Amino acid sequence: MQLQLPRSRHPASTAAVTRRRPACQALAPLLLMQSMLLAPGPALAQLDVTGSVAVQSEYRYRGQNPGEYGLTPQATINVDTDRGWYGGGFASAITVGDVRGYKLQGYAGYARRLQSGGSWELGCSHINYTQAHENNFNECYAGLSFERGSTRLYYAPRYLGYDARVLYGEINAFYPVHPRFNLVGHLGLLHNLSGGFFPGIPDAWRYDARIGVGIPFGRATLQLAREHVQDDGRRYTMYPVHPPRRWSWGLSYAF
Repeated sequence: MQLQLPRSRHPASTAAVTRRRPACQALAPLLLMQSMLLAPGPALAQLDVTGSVAVQSEYRYRGQNPGEYGLTPQATINVDTDRGWYGGGFASAITVGDVRGYKLQGYAGYARRLQSGGSWELGCSHINYTQAHENNFNECYAGLSFERGSTRLYYAPRYLGYDARVLYGEINAFYPVHPRFNLVGHLGLLHNLSGGFFPGIPDAWRYDARIGVGIPFGRATLQLAREHVQDDGRRYTMYPVHPPRRWSWGLSYAF
């Protein structure tokens, strides 16, 4: 479970279906952000830098954990401009099978406020696994954000590095039940447009859901949640069998 999402702003052999990607692709969102900031205009865009650090009881990406359980440190950095362009990065420790490493994600996009309230956004990101570069992939997204929730639709032409075109839609929401705690919820749906067998990717559909409470302490937030993912039997390479329902917790600090 990831508490701080990017600004509105994851058992057959895979040898035959994986392909390494150029490492320079990880820099694409940051290079795009630099070109946006240096584009001709009245003046250099004003920047607003925010971020967070967190520790999670485990890291599940779109309902699944590709490795062992364990405390997971994470960090997020966001850079917003007064022109609507934004970018940033996310880092998390992650175990793929029994190999420890990190998941690194860079993203950049454009957001605009709506007259009726809220905002819309478009962006792209690159996901890099330090211990499994063959699973690196790119995706683009579109989303809407409101006062108490957000929704996004992602498209990846080579999800997890495989020849699989994948859509992922999600809805995130919270409701302030009391000044001392909020109800939080998440619903996601992954759809394989290509069909066929790929480790960790369903033949057609897979859903994941989470409901819990968030307790703020100034800039810090403690979250306890119950998670559920559809168990379709499809595992990542070396993916251990985890229960489809599980309690999780996380502690984050925003700055």
